[in-house]
Amino acid sequence: MVTAQLIPAGVGIHNVLIATDFSCFSNVALNFGLELAHDYQATAYVVSVVPTNEVLLAGPEAYVAAKDATRRDLLELKDELADTRSYVEGKDYHLYMLEGAPADAILEFAHQRKIDLIVVATHGRRGLGKVLMGSVAEKVFRQSPVPVLTIGPHARQAAHRQAPQNILVPADLTPASERAVRYAAALARARKATLTVLHVLSPAAVKGVPNRTATEQGIKIKLAEMLGRDADGVRYSLRVEAGRVETIILETADKIEADLLVMGVRPWTGILDRLMWPHAYEVVRESPCPVVTVRGESVER
Repeated sequence: MVTAQLIPAGVGIHNVLIATDFSCFSNVALNFGLELAHDYQATAYVVSVVPTNEVLLAGPEAYVAAKDATRRDLLELKDELADTRSYVEGKDYHLYMLEGAPADAILEFAHQRKIDLIVVATHGRRGLGKVLMGSVAEKVFRQSPVPVLTIGPHARQAAHRQAPQNILVPADLTPASERAVRYAAALARARKATLTVLHVLSPAAVKGVPNRTATEQGIKIKLAEMLGRDADGVRYSLRVEAGRVETIILETADKIEADLLVMGVRPWTGILDRLMWPHAYEVVRESPCPVVTVRGESVER
């Protein structure tokens, strides 16, 4: 697996953080992240977080039990990696047990260790409860100042493919998507992959428009300007579609057989993010391929 080719040439990858909760979804992300770190000869940090606030609500005994269970899981993982990969802890990777709110603990560790890339899985759970509780993966990729590679439940098979040949990057003409477009273009140029830049119009935006063709052409001109010289040497196409954002992105990913999706994301500002701007998490959750998210703005840590 040439996982290193998920990162544009010239982007230094020295430290990779891989978060795990020992689920089957996290195991896919773990394997993917370890391969990537190995390809880059980067230091791999495998971390699992004991959610302190949640377990403390159940009492001190539950807290101790949770820590003991996490230690056992980490030791089992260490033995498994030794048996299946001949990986030696402390040499090929490092194991850490963190405590606290999972996303905050991951981000703080990434800051302390100067992490260049975070790898995390999302379980793809649905429902209002998930919206109100928030998502560890979403909070991580919205707050992380470095790219985050997320593996969703539908990307398990795709995660074992070779270097990306078809890269899809949605662009809504915001600073966040502009950064993603440039990142994706650099990756496509370095790996000789085909790049598709997609803009999705809402049905309301095109309703009553006298000349939709002209409107779409105008948007394509803006997309080309966004690419600028980053498009030099890149095989790319510009697409403008109308419909529900998440649906169009996922349908396009299927149509072009995308093996990597690059998205720009807005910073996390609170619980209402999912209600106001749900697109990123839904796409990551349902994506048929791995998703690299890059944040478009800085947020004070």
